[in-house]
Amino acid sequence: MSEKKVKNNGSKLLSNQKIGIFIDAENVEMSGYNYYGGRTDYKKLIEGVGGVRQVIRNLYYKPVHKEISDDFRRFWAELGGEIKQPMKNADPWLIIDAVTMADKLDVIVIVGGDKDYLPLIWYVKSRGCKVEVWTYRETCSQMIVDAADYFYAIDEKYLIKDNATKNSRSRRKTAPSHPSRGVEKKPIKKRQYTPNKDKQPAPSSAAKPTPKEP
Repeated sequence: MSEKKVKNNGSKLLSNQKIGIFIDAENVEMSGYNYYGGRTDYKKLIEGVGGVRQVIRNLYYKPVHKEISDDFRRFWAELGGEIKQPMKNADPWLIIDAVTMADKLDVIVIVGGDKDYLPLIWYVKSRGCKVEVWTYRETCSQMIVDAADYFYAIDEKYLIKDNATKNSRSRRKTAPSHPSRGVEKKPIKKRQYTPNKDKQPAPSSAAKPTPKEP
């Protein structure tokens, strides 16, 4: 497999190329969260995909039962994007849109690695379009990697992580995978609780002193 198919290593992006970006949101977002513990940084991703090229269409597909916040809708509109929400899977809508627009674009960019996109890749290439696939290598079918003109492996630089996620993943990385192997287990001594005689509980404000006998 050629080097160009495993990472973006300097293949020339032509400024006169017209590209369409088709994002399988559920696919790429779940992959990023499950493998790297973060949220997709779409601003950075769109800038990376577009580069110096003309982004003609920027489409985000997510099923209608998945919530999309108003803040994200405004953010996506600022990027010049469109949101489409099918009743179930995003695949059919994404495929139909890509086929319909293929004659007007130089490059079809699929963000997502579902192998259901394989016939789409074959078809748009037969129409003279280049096909790029941007997704996480861990979740992408090898058939998709081989079929695309270019495959770009998304990694942690395209993610947003909060501090809690970073610390959690850091602890998991430093912990041994098999802590019980080769380590002598020592018995744990239980400490017996002994009350501290030097300290006494503070008196209750409701308690009254006992008068001394004359």
